[in-house]
Order: sequence, then C-alpha cells, then structure tokens
Amino acid sequence: MTLALRTAVAATLPSEEQLGLQLAALPERDWAEVAALFARDLPELEVAVALPGAEPLAHALGRLRGLTVLEVRGGRLPERPGRPVLGDAVIVTRQLTDGLAELEVLLRAEAAALRVRAVAVGVERTNGSGRTRLELQGLRVLSAVALADTPEGLKFEQRVPPRLRRVS
Repeated sequence: MTLALRTAVAATLPSEEQLGLQLAALPERDWAEVAALFARDLPELEVAVALPGAEPLAHALGRLRGLTVLEVRGGRLPERPGRPVLGDAVIVTRQLTDGLAELEVLLRAEAAALRVRAVAVGVERTNGSGRTRLELQGLRVLSAVALADTPEGLKFEQRVPPRLRRVS
C-alpha cells in the first residue's frame, strides 16, 4: 500500500516545490511500503541502481529482494574493484519527469555490464515524456503515484490510459 506516500504527496499539492521537499523528508519506513509493492511486481534482478534522492527506496528494495544497491554519485556509478558487476538491474528514481537522467544512468549501467530491465518510480509526472522514453528502450516502468501538471498546479492523475502501469 502506498497510503503514506500518497498522503505525503497530497499534503503538498498543488505545489511542485513542496512536493520535492516532502519527498526528500519522507521517512524510510514509508519508502519501505512502496518498495514492498515494487518487490512483488519486478522480475528477478541482482542490482538496484539508485539515482540521487532515491537511495532510501533503493535500499528498502534491496533488503526485500536481496539486491546489491549501487548509488549514482555525480552522474557516475561506483567503481567495482576487481571485476565488473554483471546481472539484471532496476533503476530506482524518486520522481520521473522527462526521463533524461534515467536514460543517462541506463547508458552508464549498460557500459558497466548491467542489463537494465525496469525503472521503479516513486512519483511519476505524467505530463513529462519520461515513461515514453524509457518504454521505447524496452524498459518496464512501475510507478507508485502519478501526478498531472495542470494550470492550477499538480494534481493526482485521473486519466489512466492502459499503458500507465501503476503498482498502487
């Protein structure tokens, strides 16, 4: 259940600035609830790649599924001494908008011999092209909460096309 995340997000609407602050302050136990949903729906994986800000979600997912968690720092994956990391991976991001940061990490992960299979998203901004960009790369996109940008500010997404896969 993503009730804690949805409640935290609802308290910030329609402000985009407040949303970012609230997501950054969300306790680890609330991210663990979201991770439990992703753990249920993701394929077999070995690695979770955490974009900046998504570390609590990635580590919660790693604990649930026994994954190695790699944290992206300064746009780079950590160096793995001795041998490259091989295996299937999920990219974990706190908020998906245009998908460019996720695509950059996808390229870096593939260069590090990882096969990225999916992207796990805390909050998806449905007006952005992030989902489309990632799905065109053959990635499965799972999002816990979907928000739409409206003239009045952010609102929970009410349009739910069949391609919008949400775990909540």
